[in-house]
Order: sequence, then structure tokens, then C-alpha cells
Amino acid sequence: MRVSLPATFVVMLLVTVWVSPAAATPISYSESVSGDLVAALPAPTAFILDVGVNTVSGTSHDDPGSLDPDSFAFTVPVGMVVTNVSFAFVRTMGGATGHIGFTLDNGNTLFGPPVLGQQLIDLFGASPVVMFASALPLSAGIYGITTSVVDQSGGGWTADYTWSLTVAPTATSVPEPASLVLLSSGLIGAGAGRWRTRRKPWSG
Repeated sequence: MRVSLPATFVVMLLVTVWVSPAAATPISYSESVSGDLVAALPAPTAFILDVGVNTVSGTSHDDPGSLDPDSFAFTVPVGMVVTNVSFAFVRTMGGATGHIGFTLDNGNTLFGPPVLGQQLIDLFGASPVVMFASALPLSAGIYGITTSVVDQSGGGWTADYTWSLTVAPTATSVPEPASLVLLSSGLIGAGAGRWRTRRKPWSG
């Protein structure tokens, strides 16, 4: 029996309907839900980012006799790239001044110079702040962000914050499973039709 071209398209259409691409699942980590972040790297685990806006939120403070810096590590999978990093904050208390500085570098480890980027945030300034622009985009690999500088005056400060890491697929990312199945089905259908056509007895 010869497999017709319309039948091949029907098979391809059914596969498209039945096999949908996996949805992206960006991380959304909150200290209030999942526990306090580490003060300094290495972190116990590196967050695995996905396409979309990944967020890490928590609270830092620098009070007389008490300091709570937060650091974390993250993995950018193959086929993805970090295109933007921002730091939003709301200072809930503070004296006359307050700053917090961050360092970005490769790996889930303590850093040494040179590093990918460093940036100082004025907690009395505007929020959000675009971070580490000169280091972007970040390709596949493991990276860490750690608190490197804090200072306070007149009673210290407390700030609620949210890191937002925007991830996009690269131009050479691996095709979705559904796309591969669809292509394979089409090729198999077309190949079967040609094979059966060649086997048809000649009646000339």
C-alpha cells in the first residue's frame, strides 16, 4: 500500500497536536519560603535557570552588631543565555547612608581578581538597578553573585530585595522534542511512500 502525501501531512499534524513542547520553568526563590541564602560562596546548590525571568528575593541588613549579606550561585544551561540582570530593593529602615556591593564571577566559589563585574548600590538611590551590564550576555556555565561590600551610618539599614535574571534561548539552541518528532515523522512517511513506490511491479 502506497503512503500518499496527504497521509504524511495528517501524521505530522497529529504529532504536532499530541506532542507539545516543554514549558519553560524559571526559578522563583524566596528566602521567606525556602530559607536564608548563604552569606558567602560556595552555596550548597546552584540554581538552574530557565527561559524567562528568574527571581531570587530576600532581606539583607547591616545593623550594629548584626550583618546579613546574601550570596547565591546559578547555572545557565546549554542553549540559553542571560541577557539582563537587575536588582530591585525597598529600604525598610536606615540611617543617613547605606550601600551594598556585589561581585559577579565564574563558578560557585570565593572570588579573586580579576572578576566579571562589581557594582555598588546606593540604598538611598533609585530602584531597580541594572547590574553587571558590561559582563552580559552570560553564556552557558556556572556563575556566582556574592555580597562584597556593605556600609552603614546612623543606625544601619534593612532592605528587601529581588534579583531578576532574564534568560533567552540562543540561536543555536537544541530543538524542542516535539520539533524533532515532527520532523522524524515527516521523513519516515515520505521515505515509506518512496520505498513502496519502488517495489510496485512494472506493468509496461
